[in-house]
Amino acid sequence: MKKIIFTIMRFILKVIIFIYYGLLSLRDDLKTKKYSNVILRNEFSGGKVMLLALYEKTCLRNDVIALLQEAKKNNIYVIAVNTLKLTEGNYPEGLIDVYIERDNYGRDFGSYKAGMSYFYTNEIQENCERLLIINDSVFYSKKGLANFIVDLFNTDVEVLGATENSAHAHHLGSFCVSVCGKIAKNQKFKNFWSNYKNSNVRPLVIKRGEFALSKTLKSLASSERDFRSLYNVAFMENKLKSDDDFYNNYYSYRREGELAWSNRTITSLIGKDEILTSHYKQFLKEKSNVIKLTKNGNRIPLASRNNDQADKPLVIDYLNITDFLKNYHVYDPQLHEQFKKKIIATYLDEFTLGSQIHINCLALHHCGLPIIKLDLMFRCVCNMNDILKLRDQLDESQQEEFMTLMLGRLCGDRFLIGLNRIAYQFGIL
Repeated sequence: MKKIIFTIMRFILKVIIFIYYGLLSLRDDLKTKKYSNVILRNEFSGGKVMLLALYEKTCLRNDVIALLQEAKKNNIYVIAVNTLKLTEGNYPEGLIDVYIERDNYGRDFGSYKAGMSYFYTNEIQENCERLLIINDSVFYSKKGLANFIVDLFNTDVEVLGATENSAHAHHLGSFCVSVCGKIAKNQKFKNFWSNYKNSNVRPLVIKRGEFALSKTLKSLASSERDFRSLYNVAFMENKLKSDDDFYNNYYSYRREGELAWSNRTITSLIGKDEILTSHYKQFLKEKSNVIKLTKNGNRIPLASRNNDQADKPLVIDYLNITDFLKNYHVYDPQLHEQFKKKIIATYLDEFTLGSQIHINCLALHHCGLPIIKLDLMFRCVCNMNDILKLRDQLDESQQEEFMTLMLGRLCGDRFLIGLNRIAYQFGIL
């Protein structure tokens, strides 16, 4: 009974908090001076287009500049929409073709809407070969960035995202979505942007924006194959099958995380699976067999120490588990293939949970995905050790800036207070 009462009270509190922040959003909508200033403008002569939503003050971040430099190497026409203001001397001439500054209302989809309005008003869609919609809520790593841009633009897939998300409803991450020219010209796609209603309330932006955008794009794609992500389950499975070093050391690319985002430990993953536990016991048995060499060099196996410990409960130790994952091999080829498939399936089950770019940040960056969400700490997805491991994967020239950006907002569930903390826990902030 207490549980039911608690659930009802929590639901009522969530509704109250949601209404409160909804009213704050309406107040901001009324108070915010609406403006959209086109500060730089170059004519579009056809080709590839990138729409970049920015939240940059005074000057652009170095990692964003690296993104723009790669875009220019590929002759991409860049439309950038900023909700803050750059100083005049820092206007990105030569890197951005259209630079717009607008009011800070509506989050990233507010900037997308403004950019798409410019896109259609100036009939850029008529000669657009492919459109990439992207924002600066991610850190752009130099490692893999060049190939990433090429892959997003030089593809036959009609709708191609960077990663997917299975939370609530399957969709592509709206921080990076590439669409073909045919879809960019489609009236239904145009109507989505003209009808989109801005809000500062995060759940509304996700529902009206990210979810609805994926739903619209999925309806416009010719087939399931034409609506997918670069770094999907198939990619990760192929990587684990073909890269022995990655497969053997995958445990080190798993987040430790905390709170609701916590991974199960690698020891618990093995310990709670009957098949893997059986293989682990066999590994310990083989490991405990001591080999004695005779004077002639002959190898004589001594009695297994496991015999003395047969009645003791199995202890799954982290160091033994890492040794097991790296070195265990079943001499029966068929059994070993089954074992490897079981390990890979266990990793892939975890890979698909929720937001893939968050949950698999270490593994994905190692595999070539050059974008890292900047809210990993704020959302309590990663702990400090995860962030340090991510930093060490980066080019040395980017490590200091990465740490500054990543640690600018620490875990909201620990450091926010009062009403903001409650709103954070309900996903409103």
